Amino acid sequence: MFKSYKTMALLFMLLVSAVATAQPAASGKIAVLDPEGAILSTDEAQKRLKALAAQPDFDKDKKDFERLAKEGQDMQKQLQKDSAVLSPEQKDAQRKKLEEKANDIEYLRRKLGGRQQEAMQGIVEDMQTKYTKAVSDLIKSENIGLLINKRAAVMHADNSYDITNKVTDALNKANSQ
Repeated sequence: MFKSYKTMALLFMLLVSAVATAQPAASGKIAVLDPEGAILSTDEAQKRLKALAAQPDFDKDKKDFERLAKEGQDMQKQLQKDSAVLSPEQKDAQRKKLEEKANDIEYLRRKLGGRQQEAMQGIVEDMQTKYTKAVSDLIKSENIGLLINKRAAVMHADNSYDITNKVTDALNKANSQ
C-alpha cells in the first residue's frame, strides 16, 4: 500500500512538472482557420472558378438548370391552381411531367456541382504547398499556440481568433510572386 502512495506521489510530481514545463509553450494565441475558405477565397481560386463558369458548356448547363427550375415552379403553381378542376388522370399526368422535370433538374444540379467540386479540389491540391507554408509562417509570426479548424465542431469563436483572411492574403502574395 505504501508503494502505491509513493508511485501516485511520483506520478503527481511528474504531472505537475510536465504542466509547469508546458505552460510557456501553451502561452501562444488560439486561432481559428477555415482552410478551404482561405484557399478558395484567393484571387487565383476566384479567377479559376470564374473561368469554369465562363466555359460554354458549363454556362449552357447552368442556364438550362435555371430554365428548368423556373419551368418546374411554374408547373407546380399551375397544378395547384388547377387541382380542383382537373380529373384524377389529368392530375397524374401533370405530376408525372413534374417528376420528369424534377429528375432533369436534379441531373443538371449534380453535373454542375460535380464539375465545380472537381475544380475546387484541383485548386486546393495545387495550392497545398503554399498553404502549408503560409499557415506555418502565420503560426510563428502570430505566436499561435493552438489552431482549430473552423469547420470542426467549434462551438464559438470570436472573429478576432479567425486567421482565414490572413492566410488568404499570404496565399495571394505567394501566388503573385
